[in-house]
This record gives sequence, structure tokens and C-alpha cells, in this order.
Amino acid sequence: MAGCSKSEPEPPEMNMTVQELEPTPEPTPTEEPTPVAIPTPTPTPTPGNETAILPPAEDAAPDAQMMDDASVTGMTARSDRSGHGDDFDTAPVETRRRD
Repeated sequence: MAGCSKSEPEPPEMNMTVQELEPTPEPTPTEEPTPVAIPTPTPTPTPGNETAILPPAEDAAPDAQMMDDASVTGMTARSDRSGHGDDFDTAPVETRRRD
């Protein structure tokens, strides 16, 4: 720190004059503005809910719903992947009967 600071402090200025400011004038009383009645806007009525009610969804067949759910979740062990159609048993290999 000593390397960056000045070696001697600056002497105070001797030529300091004090200037007197003029006193501020007293505020003059003013009339308060009269309140003006502002008309309140009438609220516009909000429209009712005009969306159409959808009919209930048709239930899919239980097998079709199961296959849709299985294909979405990646559990399609019961689906036929061989491409042979009805020639093969559609049950998983683990549950086939071996008679």
C-alpha cells in the first residue's frame, strides 16, 4: 500500500469562503382541488360456457385395449411377431403347453 499512496498528505485549502444562501420563501397556500366524480364502468356480462359436451368415448374391446396398452408400454409378448398369422399359438413361449 505504501507504494501507491502519496508521500505527503495534501495541505487543506486556505481560500475557503462561505456563501450564504438566500432563505427559501414560505410556501403559499393553494386551494386543494375538488374531487371529480369518475363514472364507474358497468361490468360487461361474461359469456357462459358455450363449449359442447363431448359424448362419452366408446369402450374398446378388452383385447384391443390390452394390445394398445401393451404396445405403448413395450410389453407385447402376446403379439404375433412371426408374420404367419393364425398358424402359431399366440401365447408366450413360457406358458405354452408341451403335451
